[in-house]
Amino acid sequence: MTPSNRTTSRWIAPLLEIVVAFVALTIFLAWSGTIDVDPLDRLGQVSGLAGLQFRFVLLGLVLIAVVLLAARIRQGAGVALAGRLATAAISGLAGGLVAGGVLVALRGTSWALHANHGDSGVLIRWAEGLLRGESMPSNYPPLSVYALAAWTWLTGEPAGFALQDVQIIGVALFAPLAYLAWRLVLRPGWALGIGVVSTLPLIDPHKPYANLALVVFIPVLVRFLQTVRRADRANYRTLLLGGAAFGVGFGLLFLLYSGWYVWSAPGAVLALLLVFPWKAAPRKGVALVAVTTAVFALVSIRHLYGLLRGAGSTKDQYFYFDVFTDPAYFSMWRTDLPGPVGVWPPLGELGGVGLFTIVLVIGLAVALGLGLRRTVVIAVVACLAGTWLLRFYFASRMYAENAVQLYPRTVAEILYCLLVLTGYAVFLAVERFGVPRPRFALSGKVGLPARIGLLAAMLLLLGSAGSAIADRHMPRNDESVGFLAWVAQVNRMPDGRCSPYVPADACVTQYDKLREVKVPPRKR
Repeated sequence: MTPSNRTTSRWIAPLLEIVVAFVALTIFLAWSGTIDVDPLDRLGQVSGLAGLQFRFVLLGLVLIAVVLLAARIRQGAGVALAGRLATAAISGLAGGLVAGGVLVALRGTSWALHANHGDSGVLIRWAEGLLRGESMPSNYPPLSVYALAAWTWLTGEPAGFALQDVQIIGVALFAPLAYLAWRLVLRPGWALGIGVVSTLPLIDPHKPYANLALVVFIPVLVRFLQTVRRADRANYRTLLLGGAAFGVGFGLLFLLYSGWYVWSAPGAVLALLLVFPWKAAPRKGVALVAVTTAVFALVSIRHLYGLLRGAGSTKDQYFYFDVFTDPAYFSMWRTDLPGPVGVWPPLGELGGVGLFTIVLVIGLAVALGLGLRRTVVIAVVACLAGTWLLRFYFASRMYAENAVQLYPRTVAEILYCLLVLTGYAVFLAVERFGVPRPRFALSGKVGLPARIGLLAAMLLLLGSAGSAIADRHMPRNDESVGFLAWVAQVNRMPDGRCSPYVPADACVTQYDKLREVKVPPRKR
């Protein structure tokens, strides 16, 4: 095989992974649209969730059958490629499952989650303003608003209706983008088992863009630091092109949601100093970092300037549920619609600490013990430590300054980093001790039983978690996130229409009347 053919072959498989992930996502979403239930009836919700699970399991079994068929027809590389593509497809199905749940929850209404109220209303007004030639605040990440405005213009729908599409697409992209981002760092099976599983607590259909930026940012940062560390192995042309690509990537993620850059900045700088090739190739390292920084600044200059200009004067004074809980608790993110709370944080078995947190702590210890010098561990632990310190710094100043400064949102990054480290600890243990063998690499060295076992386990885990997440967002008239879909169902549309599942004289437009809407139970 010639060098050019080898280069082409090296790119074919990753491109196929991307295509397969999004094809699987598209097929599942299209099939989910055929579910016909009343989303305001609990029986309809359960039937809808079961319909989603039926589609998920059936498509998953098709993927396993394809791998088994490939094993009968071909050996070696052909089987490995089939397993690799099946893994990518499962990430697409996982994203489609949660997005399909949102489709079921919003069946019958054109509104997005929360209709034109709250944060959804702000995004709608900003998007409509952009279409009228107005500007939006420069201190808010603009990419999601511009995407909404562009989709509104393309579809010709009102912005409040176009936002529904943006929300569904955004939450659908969670799992496949997490998988593809972690493929920059890990092999397929581990990218699914670590990268996608770690995102499950972060999925937020209401504003998916914020946590989606975090999910992609961490693996891209790890890959960047790996490139810096190995700068001595590359020529200047490769480094400069890579730096430009990283700059564009970091810039777009910053424009999608910049909060993670604030929390991650101390750790990212520390990690960069630790992995920088001070002796091996300092000039190449400087060139890579300089180009990345310059391109990042060019891409994000307006928002970056607005963020820095408002840093000393902008105050977040939204004191909601999570602001009044123990600031050291991070094991679950309940947003500002916690639902039935009871004793919160929940009482743990060990000095108030629960078993889940203990598992994360063990994962952190094992990751540090087995991989202290690995770039993945250095980067993720550094971001975790920096976020942890900034969380308590801002929380400690709340009383004096009467400002929250979004500090509860650091829960998402802390939890994500710990989940990644726990998964990576398993990877390091398998690599170090060889148990279990063969590796979860889905490479040519992995036996067929291991492939099938991994695919089946991931289907069960991601299917169960996806159903639980979808169920939480089914319409409910209470203090949970299900209220967002309830608002979309009972809020009167601009043309006067109501959802077909709400009596015409029951839907309203005033926000303070939404909780008073009564939907009679369906006659059976």
